[in-house]
Amino acid sequence: MKEHIILIESDPQISDLIAQQILKPLGYHVDVIESASFITRDINKISPDIIISNLHLPGMSGKDLLVALNSQRIDIPVIVIAPKGHESDALQAFRLGAVNFLTYPIREAEVVNVVEDTLNQLRKRKELENFSQRLLQSNEETQQNTHDYLEILSIGKNLFSSENKESIYQMLVAVAAAKAEADESWLLVFDRGKGVFIVQACSNADSELQSMLNLPYENSLTSLVATSGQIISIDGDALKRFNLVGNAETIIVLPIMHDQEVVAMIAVQRKSKQPFTNHQRALLEAIVEYAAILIENSTHIQKLEKHLFHLQQTGIYHRIDADLKNDLVFQIGKEVQIYLNNLSENLSHLINQGGIRRSQKQADELKSIQLKADVLLEIFNSLINTQQAENKKNLEKTDLNDLVRTVVIRYKRIAQASQISIKSELPSQPTIVTIYASQIMRVIEGLISNAIKYSSPKSGIAIRVEDKSDSVLLMVKNQGEGISENITKSLFNKKPVVYKAESWRFGGIGISLPMMKEIISAHQGRIWIESGYDKGFTIFFSLPHKKTGSN
Repeated sequence: MKEHIILIESDPQISDLIAQQILKPLGYHVDVIESASFITRDINKISPDIIISNLHLPGMSGKDLLVALNSQRIDIPVIVIAPKGHESDALQAFRLGAVNFLTYPIREAEVVNVVEDTLNQLRKRKELENFSQRLLQSNEETQQNTHDYLEILSIGKNLFSSENKESIYQMLVAVAAAKAEADESWLLVFDRGKGVFIVQACSNADSELQSMLNLPYENSLTSLVATSGQIISIDGDALKRFNLVGNAETIIVLPIMHDQEVVAMIAVQRKSKQPFTNHQRALLEAIVEYAAILIENSTHIQKLEKHLFHLQQTGIYHRIDADLKNDLVFQIGKEVQIYLNNLSENLSHLINQGGIRRSQKQADELKSIQLKADVLLEIFNSLINTQQAENKKNLEKTDLNDLVRTVVIRYKRIAQASQISIKSELPSQPTIVTIYASQIMRVIEGLISNAIKYSSPKSGIAIRVEDKSDSVLLMVKNQGEGISENITKSLFNKKPVVYKAESWRFGGIGISLPMMKEIISAHQGRIWIESGYDKGFTIFFSLPHKKTGSN
């Protein structure tokens, strides 16, 4: 017989269509109930496979039915019926636990498809439940096997420390003795330097075997295992021809292989004549396979430790090399800075010295030399500041106003030499942002340097900081020639852009615009340009108030 279906429907035409004309001819056992309250009282007695219920029932609605079933933790698939256009009601029913829905006017094909789909899912669920039941029946044995193998796997908890090799060996023999229900177990490891097997660990061993720890051990049985690479299990009278330690009546010796060679072996023995079961043998083989992995990994770890030590030493030497280079650049910069300062002072004295008649050309050339000396001096000042900033590579709360003031003071001399003024507009309160201060300072230097480079003579540069609710805005505007929109689109590309052949006359020692964009983007900010012909151009960047990520 096919599945039992309960149909809860107060409209006789709908119930007759679904039950009598569609489902019963297909062989389903269908009971029609007009009230949902009845089904909640006698659900355990009726025990249907699925329920089909109209959402809009008098008294207890279809939604109330779903709530009641959930409260009683009754897990029966429910298909709801809703008028066409009331799909939102069906959606609410889904949230309450319905598995499918029908709309009316009722269509025969829809009813058949929805019911069959729901029952197919129910059948699959029952198959899974039956399968789970079969698994539960054998669960006791599975749990024991799982416990055994988990205990074997626990041996590797100290694997990644070479200092714990002895404890790993001891765990191997202890687990082997326990899982094989043996009286004694011991581990031999091959010493390549001496060419012999050494007793490295033992469990429940008598005094004779204990006295052999860390000493060579060999008899005809272990030699046979080492030569053949095969597991050997012997009990009873057959053991008499082997010279074994202790009063063993049953023994199994298992080789541990690495690169097709026997590198170690585990021996497990009993004082009674009782052969090991297939399950115990399988556990011992698992222990041996795991031991082979441990020994192989131990070898790899030793090699890795040597390699890491070499890399560490190499890294130290590379860091020393980098420090030497930085120190050399810093010292050279300081020396050149001294000479350039003297040169600038001498030129200033020469230019302002009275009583010497010079032509206009000579006077202009002296001023040009002084300007270039000032530019060179600023380059080395920036170089030294960069080297000093290498020690400050952490995000820190910084007053952006202070950075602007510092940069403006340093660049005023270059700007004044070119008859260019710099005016800054800063908030009266500190403008705090969390940044890599040395990087943002380099961006501000680059913007002012760029503005000087492309400003017209006797013009001005404006730099302004605005503290907004969610970000900080910095703007640098010059009064030189504007830049076309086509050029502004490519300014932040890594390919160089040439604006004007004479732009070198004021110098330009800051970082490039692509580098500025990289720094600002790393601080989760934005940088852009606004321009117009004969109006100069303005470069903006904004930084968020929140803490930024790493650069």
